[in-house]
Amino acid sequence: MIRLDLRDLEPPEPMRRALEAVEGLGLSDVLEIVTDREPMLLHRELERRGHRYVASCLNGGFTTTVRRARETKP
Repeated sequence: MIRLDLRDLEPPEPMRRALEAVEGLGLSDVLEIVTDREPMLLHRELERRGHRYVASCLNGGFTTTVRRARETKP
């Protein structure tokens, strides 16, 4: 599992870094994204691109675990 800690970054940096990391994943890779606020725009964009993810809130932080789609939507 690859872990990407994006806490304490100002928008739009967390979104940019998260999407860049997702697009760099292999099909068997799993990415765990940690943020200090709920990344609702990221979740919408992951859905739009067809990626699978699970989001959770623990200890005041947010974790989004992502698997890349087999084929990405443009």
